[in-house]
Amino acid sequence: MRLHRRDWIGLAAGGILAGGFAPPARAGALSAAQRPLTITGLTVTPIALPDPPLLAASGCHGPYFLRNVVELQTEGGIVGLGETPGGASVTAALERARRMVVGQNAFAYRKFARDVQALGMGAYAGIELACLDACARATGRRLCELVGGPVRDPVEFAAYLFYRYAADHPVILADPHLVDSRGRGDRALDSWGEVRTAEAMADLAVKFRDRFGFRVFKLKGGVLAPEVERDSLVAMAERLGPQARLRIDPNARWKTATAVRIGQAIRQLPLEYYEDPVQGQAAMAEVRRATGLKMSTNMCVTQFAHIPDALRLHPIDVLLCDHHYFGGFAGCLALGPIARAAGWALSQHSNSHAGITMAAMIHLAASIPELTLASDTHYPWLVEGFDIIEGTPLAIHKGAMAVPAGPGLGVTLDRDKLARAHEVYQKSGMRRRDDRSLMRQLEPNWTGELL
Repeated sequence: MRLHRRDWIGLAAGGILAGGFAPPARAGALSAAQRPLTITGLTVTPIALPDPPLLAASGCHGPYFLRNVVELQTEGGIVGLGETPGGASVTAALERARRMVVGQNAFAYRKFARDVQALGMGAYAGIELACLDACARATGRRLCELVGGPVRDPVEFAAYLFYRYAADHPVILADPHLVDSRGRGDRALDSWGEVRTAEAMADLAVKFRDRFGFRVFKLKGGVLAPEVERDSLVAMAERLGPQARLRIDPNARWKTATAVRIGQAIRQLPLEYYEDPVQGQAAMAEVRRATGLKMSTNMCVTQFAHIPDALRLHPIDVLLCDHHYFGGFAGCLALGPIARAAGWALSQHSNSHAGITMAAMIHLAASIPELTLASDTHYPWLVEGFDIIEGTPLAIHKGAMAVPAGPGLGVTLDRDKLARAHEVYQKSGMRRRDDRSLMRQLEPNWTGELL
C-alpha cells in the first residue's frame, strides 16, 4: 500500500511508527499519561529517631535525631514520599509551603520551586523529592529513570566512622529528652561501645568492613587532638590493608598550621581526599597548595553562588553535593556538567537520616555520571528496628547499595513506625539539633575552639 505524505505523517503522529497503532484521539481529550498529576494535599510529620552518641566538631549527638516526613497526595490516589532535615523551623516552612503546591501539577514542580526555596532549601528538598516520587509512581518508573539514569547500579558508599561514647554512658541515659526504654548492658541502644582512641577507631573500621564490605572509610575528625586523629588514620591503614581508601573530615575545626602539619604527615597514606580541615575557601586553597593533597568540601561550596570563588581560588578537587541544600535533585544534577568543566569529582554528603533519604541518595548517585566517588551515609548508624520504611532496611553489600526496585523511590512508609517516631518527637521536646549542650555535660571543659 502506498501512502500519501499526509497519511504517513498522520500515522506517525498517531503512534504507528512508535511500535503500534493508536486510534485518533477525540478533539480536546487527554490520555491518562497526558493529564496533570494535580497535588491535592500535603502532610508533614515531624519525627525523632534514636541517635547514638556520635562525636563531631559540633559536639555530641543527642538522644534523637530529627527529620520531617512529607507525603504529597495527588489525584488518583498516588502519594509521593519525601524526607528532609528535622527541626521546628523546617516543619513550619513545609506547612507554609502547602498553599504554594496544592492545586499545582507535580510534573511541573519547577514552576513553584523558587517560591518554596525561599522558605528554605530543606523544605524544598522534601517537597521536590515527594513530587519526583509521585511522578515516577504515576509512570511506573524508578525515580532514577525519570531523571535520565541509572548510569550505575549498584552505587558505592563509604563507611562513616565517628569517635563516640558508649550508648549506655550514664550522662547520656540521664538526658531529660530521653523518652524510650533504652538502658545499660543488653538494653543499650547499640553495642559498638566507646571509640576514643586510635586503636578503637581501627577496630571500628574493621568491624564496618567485615559487616558491610566497605572499601572506602571516612573518619569524622575535629574531635580529639589532631595527632590522635592522624594516628587513627595510620592504624586504620595498617589494619585495613592497601586496598582500602581513607578520608578524614575535621569539619573545619583545625587552624591552617595544624591542617598543613597533619596533611603533610598523612601524605603517604592511601588518602582519597582531605575534607574541610579549615574554614573558608582561601584557607582551603592554602592547605591544598602546601600539602599537595586532594581537597574536598561540603562546607565552603554549598550553593551555586559559591562556585565562582571556588573556580578562582582552587580550594577543592572534590565537591560533596547534597540534595537537601543544593537545590534538590535538579540542583545536584546541574552540578554534574559544572564539576566536569571545573575538573572536580563529585560525591554525596550525608547527615543522620532514615530509609526514604537513603533511597533518594541511591537514586541520585545512580543518575549523575560525574558522581564517581563513594557517597557518605549515616544509614549504618540507624538503630535496628527504627527505620520508617516497610520491610527490612535497604541492604549494603560489598560496600554498595542497589537501586531499589519498583516505581518511584521503591520504598513504602511503615505507618506504625512512623506513628511511633512522631510520638517520640512530641514527648521528647526536642525541636532542634543541639550537639553542644550534651558535649558540655560529657566534657565540662569542652569549648569547640579551633585546634
